[in-house]
Amino acid sequence: MTRPESYSTKQNAHIGVLTLTLMTAALFLTLRNMPMMADTGMRMVFFNTITVFAFLVPIALVSAELATAWPKNGVFHWVEEAFGTRWGLTAVWLQWVQSLFGITSILSYVAASLAYAINPALAGSRIFIVTVILAVYWIATLLNLRGMRASGLISSVCLGAGVLLPAALLIGLALCYGVQGHPLHLNLSMTADNWLPLKDARQSLVLFLSFIFGVVGIEVSASHAREVRNVRRHYPIAVFSAAVLGFVLTLLGGLAVAAVLPVAQLDLVSGTVQALQVLLGTWHLGGLLPPVALLVALGAAGQVSTWVVGPVKGLWAAGRAGNLPPVLQATNAQGVPRNLLMVQAGLMSGVALVFLVVPSVDSAFLLLTSAAVILYAVMYLMLFATAIRLRYTHADTARPYRIPGGRRWGLWLVAGTGFVTTFACFLIGFLPPGTDMGAVPYALAMLGILVAMLAAPQLLYHWRRPEWAIDTE
Repeated sequence: MTRPESYSTKQNAHIGVLTLTLMTAALFLTLRNMPMMADTGMRMVFFNTITVFAFLVPIALVSAELATAWPKNGVFHWVEEAFGTRWGLTAVWLQWVQSLFGITSILSYVAASLAYAINPALAGSRIFIVTVILAVYWIATLLNLRGMRASGLISSVCLGAGVLLPAALLIGLALCYGVQGHPLHLNLSMTADNWLPLKDARQSLVLFLSFIFGVVGIEVSASHAREVRNVRRHYPIAVFSAAVLGFVLTLLGGLAVAAVLPVAQLDLVSGTVQALQVLLGTWHLGGLLPPVALLVALGAAGQVSTWVVGPVKGLWAAGRAGNLPPVLQATNAQGVPRNLLMVQAGLMSGVALVFLVVPSVDSAFLLLTSAAVILYAVMYLMLFATAIRLRYTHADTARPYRIPGGRRWGLWLVAGTGFVTTFACFLIGFLPPGTDMGAVPYALAMLGILVAMLAAPQLLYHWRRPEWAIDTE
């Protein structure tokens, strides 16, 4: 039986259940999804359940098994081990390039929230949105050049002050709002149409992508699996605990927004702050809105900071195997791939200009989210296929964490569930999200983005040079 490379021993397994739970939850806990959830009414319960237990948990468990067996270089190394270098590069490229679309949509939420701290009318200004996107992203990039210690501190502070605190305020005030008998705008009727996506199914399914996009990236937590004490027991406990925490917090937040805001008045980007505006105004606390909106913007900016450096380090690791020219492999004194970060910032700045082209901020937000989900979905399909293939081709490789359920059926159940959910999201991504584009032009635009983004890593692989390789292990 082969031993997993660089796997931890008891001496460096120092992460406990609580720490891992919080680290995992920090990857996807956000107020950003709550307006989209509110727009689906009580169907958010169904969508949130599918998102967490048919998508989030399968990804986390599959990633844990792969990370404890092959802890080096994450997605690139896992897929490379199963299908070869070409497809390993393709997988990590997709993980990285989707962030150009995904981070831009997150930053639009930062801008819309910040507008409520200055002048709510700015939330609909495309020039203001683009200006904030560019400013915040470049600031986050420059801060991340200082290394992971600075990035980790920023993310931790922003999670507590900008996510957990405003979420508690939103949910608490909404509960008081309902208890005191204020009119609720949430339809609670116990009918199938109200709880399942049977009516207006297409628009509901498109909004479902926002649920999914809110939890992508969970595989990053698996990179810590080799440092977890008693990983076989503690990792699944932490993953399920984080999933339940995320499920409860985002669901209650979505219900709170839906309860106080009519759907006709709901802004998909700034709806959370809209709801806080109504709730604070009910108790004549409107003066607190600017600082609260600033905290909400801070929380989303912290998530951006995490995403700025995470995916690019995966691409950098693949580049060190000879897939990128030396100039893009360069790091600074803190070990940060500075040139790749600069290239990423330049490309993201170009993507941000979509807000100046698309007629409305909401449409641009949904378009970017759909593009990100389509690209990430292909990577996740490769990830699930990788886990199944490696269980057969590398059956003797030690797996300190193994998905429970015998030698085969447990993995097939978990990975199969995730694969089906991911493939459904991939198809939904081609449905137009309420933009002015027709169904066919929109689908062709998404297909064009997909083909272009799949072609790019094939060209990189074709141009690779053995002398570019720095890390040949």
